[in-house]
Amino acid sequence: MKGQHLKKSFADINPFKKIPVVQDGNLLIIESCAGLRYIAGQYDGSGQWYPGQLQVRAKVDEYLDWQHLNTRAHGMGYFRNKVLLPYLKKCPADLAVVSEHSRELDRVQEQFTSYFLGPRPFITGDKPTIADLLAACEFEQPSAGGYKLKDPVLDYLARVKAQIGPDYDKVHENMKSFAQKCMN
Repeated sequence: MKGQHLKKSFADINPFKKIPVVQDGNLLIIESCAGLRYIAGQYDGSGQWYPGQLQVRAKVDEYLDWQHLNTRAHGMGYFRNKVLLPYLKKCPADLAVVSEHSRELDRVQEQFTSYFLGPRPFITGDKPTIADLLAACEFEQPSAGGYKLKDPVLDYLARVKAQIGPDYDKVHENMKSFAQKCMN
């Protein structure tokens, strides 16, 4: 996190100065879920990550749409208020705000495990999709900030990690070390 996305040169790529960005030839995508859909559709010949079967794809899309105001909103809200803002502003965390995001994350975990997972190992069945990649990232972030995930979500993350392999830890390494730095 060096702030390169805030520089003028990056604003030429994304005028909102936000990450991630997908650039593929002349195509520019500035939203993460749209980028995931594009990358999986364009480059995944197996069809595992963004399945072509309409009913299965609809379940992937359902989670991607739901997570914005649930997993992401409260996972990022927790991390931002517990880790990021105290570090940047050199002040204590607003514990009322952190507590509210924590309560909401408890609800999110319950809804995620009961509705989106149910008896399945992954959101759509036996194999992970882009929905599982995003869910894992969104749960890892508040966890890095000290939020205690419940066993069903921890078990789910272990299944995702087992499917992804060593790259799973590499993807989360910078965020986790940044959180540690901020909280120490």
